[in-house]
Amino acid sequence: MKKIFFFITIIMSVSVFSQNSVGTSGYQTGLNYSIKKFGTALMSYNTKKQTQTDGTFYLFDKWVNDGIIHTEDNNRYIIKNININLESHSFESKVEGDSIFIFNFNNIDKFIINGITFKNYYWNEDNQIYEVIYDNSDFQILKGFRVLLVASSPNPMLNRNRAKYVRKVYYCLRKDNKIKPFKLKKSHILKLINASGEKANKIETYVRNNNLSFKNEKDVQIILDYNPKI
Repeated sequence: MKKIFFFITIIMSVSVFSQNSVGTSGYQTGLNYSIKKFGTALMSYNTKKQTQTDGTFYLFDKWVNDGIIHTEDNNRYIIKNININLESHSFESKVEGDSIFIFNFNNIDKFIINGITFKNYYWNEDNQIYEVIYDNSDFQILKGFRVLLVASSPNPMLNRNRAKYVRKVYYCLRKDNKIKPFKLKKSHILKLINASGEKANKIETYVRNNNLSFKNEKDVQIILDYNPKI
């Protein structure tokens, strides 16, 4: 399987819009803005790997997504063509044809894609991209992603004559700069917010009265927002 990589050593431009000041005054229309400030990037060209299998190792099925890059120096850049590679754990954009521009994380705080916040964290010698499910001053609940390549089989009983990518999700808790596995379940969430006795009863009553579930991401956000009001 051939894969061609070459480092970009000159200024390279993609269609992004920039906002160089903090505030809500709107985005400046800086087309062809150089992305060199995001650090050394990598170009790859490889379509053969995708066409040999069903499914995709990207998070989004399509490349046309509304993205906003938030930098650590409080600038924001709009990009209309962005995806997340779940194999290499990288944010990528199609530059032209099948050429891919791969962002590194120099000076980048987070990506917001289709209204969803994604952050990169390096922990335990592992670099991962997470969706931020909940974030406050004490902890974050994160959703991680992995992709599995299920091999093809000549066995007609399996009905799997082509290899297939299968996307999986899992949850983590980030607290005190440490990331640990976490489950969306009542006991874990109540323990996380130190809810016991009368406080736990109030939360459980609130959950029942509002038809919420400790296993649902959106509902967990509502439950955690309710917690400080008790």
